[in-house]
Amino acid sequence: MSDKSERIKVVCSVEDIRFFKNGFGIIAVSINEIKEGKPKRNKFNQIIAKGEMPCPIAGNMYCMVADYVNDPKWGGQYNITSFYSAVNFDETDVAGKKRFLASLFTPLQIENMYAVLDDPYKALRDSDAAALVRVKGCGMDTAARWINRFNCNLHIAKIFTELESYNLTNGMIQRLLGRYKSPDLVIEKVRNNPYVLCDEVDGIGWKTADKMALDGGMGEYCTERVSAFIRKYLNDSGQNGCSWIAPDELMGAILENLGEEIPDERVTEAIQSMDSLWWDEDKTKIGLKKYFNVEQRIAGELIRLRDAKSNVSYGDWKSAIGHVEHVNGWSFTEEQKTGVKTALDNNVIVIHGFAGSGKTSLVEALLEALKGNSFVQCALSGRASSRMGEITGEEGYTIHRLLGYPCKDEGAKDRFRYHDENQLNADIIILDEISMVDAYLFYFLIRSVRSGSKLICLGDMGQLEPIGCGNIAYDMIHSGEVPVVYLSKIHRQAAASAVITDSISIRNGTQIVGKDWVGQETRGQLQDLTLDCYSDKSNTFYKVVQKFSEAMEKESFNILGNQVLVPVKNNGDACTYNINNTIQEMYNPEGEGKNEVVVFANGRASVLRHGDKVINTRNNYKTQPPIFNGNIGIITEIDPDERTMVVAFKGIGDVSIEKDHLNYIELAYSITCHKAQGDQFDHVIFGIDFSSYSLLSRELLYTGLTRAKRECNLIAQTGALRMATSREGVSKKQTHLRQCLFETAHPKVVF
Repeated sequence: MSDKSERIKVVCSVEDIRFFKNGFGIIAVSINEIKEGKPKRNKFNQIIAKGEMPCPIAGNMYCMVADYVNDPKWGGQYNITSFYSAVNFDETDVAGKKRFLASLFTPLQIENMYAVLDDPYKALRDSDAAALVRVKGCGMDTAARWINRFNCNLHIAKIFTELESYNLTNGMIQRLLGRYKSPDLVIEKVRNNPYVLCDEVDGIGWKTADKMALDGGMGEYCTERVSAFIRKYLNDSGQNGCSWIAPDELMGAILENLGEEIPDERVTEAIQSMDSLWWDEDKTKIGLKKYFNVEQRIAGELIRLRDAKSNVSYGDWKSAIGHVEHVNGWSFTEEQKTGVKTALDNNVIVIHGFAGSGKTSLVEALLEALKGNSFVQCALSGRASSRMGEITGEEGYTIHRLLGYPCKDEGAKDRFRYHDENQLNADIIILDEISMVDAYLFYFLIRSVRSGSKLICLGDMGQLEPIGCGNIAYDMIHSGEVPVVYLSKIHRQAAASAVITDSISIRNGTQIVGKDWVGQETRGQLQDLTLDCYSDKSNTFYKVVQKFSEAMEKESFNILGNQVLVPVKNNGDACTYNINNTIQEMYNPEGEGKNEVVVFANGRASVLRHGDKVINTRNNYKTQPPIFNGNIGIITEIDPDERTMVVAFKGIGDVSIEKDHLNYIELAYSITCHKAQGDQFDHVIFGIDFSSYSLLSRELLYTGLTRAKRECNLIAQTGALRMATSREGVSKKQTHLRQCLFETAHPKVVF
């Protein structure tokens, strides 16, 4: 583990390159100048350093910031925080320019450049590819790579030099350059007010910006720091589903994080300087205006849709139900029949119930009764939208794709093609997995629905809570202003599945194993749920891997249809990181002809190779087509030199991934339950133990089990399984929507 109390900042010379591949290296360096700290050298008077770096060149000088770590296998060494060329010069310094180029290119490349060009530095700076191709061994592709390498390193060196006191890291510089493009703008932003980076740059949060500001000399109690913290705290609360909090909670957070010595007047000045705050009339609630505004707009749109004259007609709905029953060979419950009629008679409706309660069957009958009307179906994730397509036989869309995002046309609004001034041409809009949708995206969707159309929202309130602002499904269901259909009875067909029946027992808080029960057992008429319980959590990792190995041996094995689920990414033996690396070596080991790249996520390096199953962890609207957080696929091509790849995503097809997005592609043999929400797999291997103590809840268990279509292996430490079943994980969310719906539907009469 790195120890930042033993951080060093040095100018050093690379003596030996022990390993370098795809931006990750292990090097031995000798120290020329110590700027900070006390370096720990080895017997050769060198230090060993590892981490992300530009391609190092032996003998060249670099500035390096690194933290000491005592590796259990390799001993004392340093983890690199920043690493960049130490060559400083102005553009009249011919020798300095040559030294800088020598830090980026091989001696032979330098020799060839100067053999035919008077000023290679100028050709690279001016992106003069025509001049560069005169250099021996340099074609157009090589010239483009040289120019890119030159610009990146020149910009990085300039930023590090100008902002040395801010202690920036390599990764931070890359994020800043990716956002602002110009090194001069990066320098200006950081020097003026680093706190704006929290709002403007992905991956830079409060702690990072705060450290930069304090390192750069901003005052501990300055107004900029206090107001930035208030904005950050209220924004985080909103993203966790609390659109407002009590002022006492905010004050407690200020004292805890900024210090109890902070003067009251500084807090008052900071609050008074902020025009982004929302208060209630009694000053008992505080939040950000943006959260109140979006929920108020949602209320207006929902009441508009609810109260509009319907343009949707339907015929003999009982005959429609009979037709669906005949085709499928089973009968609807009275609860479902009532639900169909309620949905037909209302413009806006929420249909919810546990797995197996027949939500999709109800929709099938509803669409049969509404034949002749146009409909579209959507969900937040590509996986859920694809699943809807399988059920109805029509194409399913992500919400973003349905609304034409991103759109750069003149008529677009918020980069959406469809909005309140250009609405969707559909009579019926079906939104699946409504509990996963945050307030902003829900607003963008419903504003695009025509008055008189029908909005049908489907959900399962037993699953994990949504991540993001608002609590849309819960607020609509409990508002009293939106019609609701709740399906409580389990279909006869679903009752044959132990995955369904045991998951519902868990969701209702009923234990499915005895206090000290250990062993293996297969349950259900369909024999679709196998429990493997034990007392020692060290079993989880090995049992999960063993079960996956057994699945691989089956003739019907399909890597996309088999999914390992665990609660966490990085903690404990049975985390996704450890399981992914192990399964990768079993399923897709290193081999001749298999290209691979090293990627970095959550501070850890992973190898991705041709044939791996991967998951995208960040929305990317620049790819063709766009890809979204949670999309899963198989790597079909890798270019290790350019750091690009092609992934065949489920339900999307082949997508080219550029190097700036590469760190958001991760192995997906094992993923968390949160990442799996909205998707289903033929076979799920679900492992839990006390390593994820704080996350254990009945919602977690229910979500994990119900991801299985046909078969689930629940591998669990008995105590963890029982604790999760006894624990309700629903947090108290403080939102505006219910009050806004009431006030919009029942406006006060003003005399």
